[in-house]
Amino acid sequence: VAPAPFSAFAEAACFAETGSGGAPLCAEGELRRVHAGNVREFVEMAATFWLDSGVQRQMVAFRRGVYDVLGRDAAALWAFSAMDLRRLFCGEDEVVWSSKELEEHIHCGGGYSASSDQVRWLREDMFAMPQLLRSKFLEFVTSCPRLPPGGLRELRLSVHPDPAEKIGLPRSRACVHRLFLPRYASREELAQQLHEAILCAGGHHEHNLPP
Repeated sequence: VAPAPFSAFAEAACFAETGSGGAPLCAEGELRRVHAGNVREFVEMAATFWLDSGVQRQMVAFRRGVYDVLGRDAAALWAFSAMDLRRLFCGEDEVVWSSKELEEHIHCGGGYSASSDQVRWLREDMFAMPQLLRSKFLEFVTSCPRLPPGGLRELRLSVHPDPAEKIGLPRSRACVHRLFLPRYASREELAQQLHEAILCAGGHHEHNLPP
């Protein structure tokens, strides 16, 4: 994304939650324009809204929900730090896997085995992926860009041949963490098609796939 000058933002910005719309940050905020003289005030108000006043009702509802489910046992959560809870609820911050983990924890089915060329090429490509692409791959296959606590071992990722007759892009069944990988003729073809699928995916196409 090309950088833009502050003036380009300020032309359409007002004292609303996103700068361009949403809840007003102050009385008649939608009518108050942002400029160099008040931008610090705008940032402070926006931060307060996003991190405090704007989420208070959601946080109260979340706490009530936790106590409804856990009852008195909810007090046990105080044994965890904020970072511990974030890791448990959201998964690992960094997508880390080794070649050994890929060999041990990618499961095969439908005619593929760990020694199949396509599975071996997939492991090699996954190991070579930069951090952003690893997150995109996870989002494509599981609908979540993070690994669960415990890493790849707990993900239970499986790879199956795509049942479609035509060799096309890989597909996924995110609810069971399953990748349908066509029988590509080379690692280069696999990498090209896989990267296109995970970078351009706007949803998961699961039509006519086997269980």
